Amino acid sequence: MKSNRLLILIVLLLITFVAVYIFSNPHGTLKSGNTGFLIQSADKISEIKISSSQEQIGLSKKNNTWELNGKYKVNDLIITNFLNALTSIDILTPVSKVERNQISNILKKEGVLVELRDNKFFSRKFFVNQPAMSKNKTYMMMTNSQEPYIVRIPDFKGQVSQLFITNENFWRDKTVFNYLPQHIKSITVEYPRSNTKSFKVAYNKGTFTLQNLNEGEYEQDFNIEKVAQYFTNFQNVKYENKATLAGEKIDSVKQSVAYCIISVEDYNGAINKLEIFRKDAENNIDEFGNKAGFDYNRAYAVFNNNDELLVIQYYNFDLIFKEIDYFR
Repeated sequence: MKSNRLLILIVLLLITFVAVYIFSNPHGTLKSGNTGFLIQSADKISEIKISSSQEQIGLSKKNNTWELNGKYKVNDLIITNFLNALTSIDILTPVSKVERNQISNILKKEGVLVELRDNKFFSRKFFVNQPAMSKNKTYMMMTNSQEPYIVRIPDFKGQVSQLFITNENFWRDKTVFNYLPQHIKSITVEYPRSNTKSFKVAYNKGTFTLQNLNEGEYEQDFNIEKVAQYFTNFQNVKYENKATLAGEKIDSVKQSVAYCIISVEDYNGAINKLEIFRKDAENNIDEFGNKAGFDYNRAYAVFNNNDELLVIQYYNFDLIFKEIDYFR
């Protein structure tokens, strides 16, 4: 019994000695200079760059709002989750000596480079492996180091490497209209192919108006409750995705006659305009066996005369696709 207790004591002492040596030895593998991708607080991060050999994105914070590549608003939920993930990264273990050189070289040649700016300087730069490199492990390594680590995020079931996305479309805020009803001055809905459906509704000093754009006359008898409800339908309206078409095809769509044009003006005089174009049906026959003239689920759109073409779902825009007869 005494010999067993002595053996257990010796083992515990050895474990303690090894742990202290690894974490405190200046030549050990877990020295702080090699693990700078561990973020204590995300509040001070003002700029993020994520680069691969194919593409890169830049995220910058200005007046507490994140901007993508200097031209788009970043999705608030996505950036919040990403920053939370940065502060939750946990080191599982250093890579074994046998694999160290191989993993290190792969990260430098094929990895994703992550750069974090703290105030004025890029204070942290590290590599993350591409998700295709490993199905069950994520490797990270500081750019000035030769020592990669296997990392994880506790309670996160996916791979940490999957969070470092260089696709611009992933990060973008896809909102086109997001108004509180009391902030809307007027809404204009035009149907260029059938102007008898076009209208303009406005609110001024407690009074709603409905204008027939085909005749230019104001309606005297209309459903005020429906008009008031219509003003509430312009909150959190989003497009689905950016269209992936060849440039000449995009030009062809934009030069065609729009199906519908929706313009919203606020009390500061700012106007957001969305032009909607019919999308060709992917199948010539619809679900009822009839010939399909266009896609009944999706359409193309141009927002504020931008060069790019967006894809929208009718389902998400159904409440704002109204015609003048709806209010009569």
